[in-house]
Amino acid sequence: MKRKLLQSVIFILLLVVTGCVSVPATTVTAGTTPLVTTQWLEKNINAKNLVIIDVRTETNYGVGHIPGSFNMPYVGWEPFNEKRQCQLMPKPETLTQMLQAIGVNSSSHVVIYDHGNSIGDATKGAASVWILEAVGKQNVSYLNGGFTKWTFEGRIIDNKKPEAKKGNFKAKVDTSKVASFEYVLDKVKKKDAVILDARSSGQHFGADKRGDVERFGHIPGSISLPAPYLNNAGANRAPATIRSKDQLADMVKGVGIPGDKNKEIIVYCNTGQYAGMGYLVLHDILGYKKVSVYDGSMLEYGADDNLPLVMFTWGGAN
Repeated sequence: MKRKLLQSVIFILLLVVTGCVSVPATTVTAGTTPLVTTQWLEKNINAKNLVIIDVRTETNYGVGHIPGSFNMPYVGWEPFNEKRQCQLMPKPETLTQMLQAIGVNSSSHVVIYDHGNSIGDATKGAASVWILEAVGKQNVSYLNGGFTKWTFEGRIIDNKKPEAKKGNFKAKVDTSKVASFEYVLDKVKKKDAVILDARSSGQHFGADKRGDVERFGHIPGSISLPAPYLNNAGANRAPATIRSKDQLADMVKGVGIPGDKNKEIIVYCNTGQYAGMGYLVLHDILGYKKVSVYDGSMLEYGADDNLPLVMFTWGGAN
């Protein structure tokens, strides 16, 4: 009896391996961690409610990508707004159309990945996570290390474009996650929120600036925590992975951000991209509940000569 049972099991396994019998797609449970590993993604890659989004360029995607992933280049997540002369997230209806076209449903688990080589790559993926959460998408994860880590480990890639059934997700802006120009001005005046600068330390100090930003310095009262410090990009040529939770908590404490997880925090940078990394770390990993990104950031704020900027001071000392 036991021998017959064993023979039956072996026969079924052989059928599965040879493809004669299909295995039903698994379902990813809700409430997954905001960071997923390459091992996890490979194991769950055929889950039926999983949508994988590649935010690299169309060219890079075409050369090779993680199997089953859809391409939504980052340039479409933060297009330049001619009226306000800065980069802003698209209108909800535009995002709804983009996401439904690749099969995103309200119940989908979305995994975002970037090129995973530099801090510029990593912040594109992180900012895309912030934008998805800012328009009401739940169950969003970030692939730690991105495409570089995936390929370094010898995992399979292809260049096939998957087909998708139209999704049902509808984007709606959550204003608690997106700080407007007017809101930032009010909070700077009231001094009742942490304003966090995710740009480089040199830009915060006022020693240098990005070319398209009009003026030097930082928003009054803001604390410096550069996005590159939150990531291991470039360390011993390693993929751009997020630092450990303990290290991140120490950094946040070290720059003077209160331990109260209900404290309001507004993150800015030059365009909103680096600020997305600050959001991912503070909100999704460390559990701060009231974190938003100033989408217009320094491109918008720095263009108004009537607004104060502070130079040659650090860490909320002004």
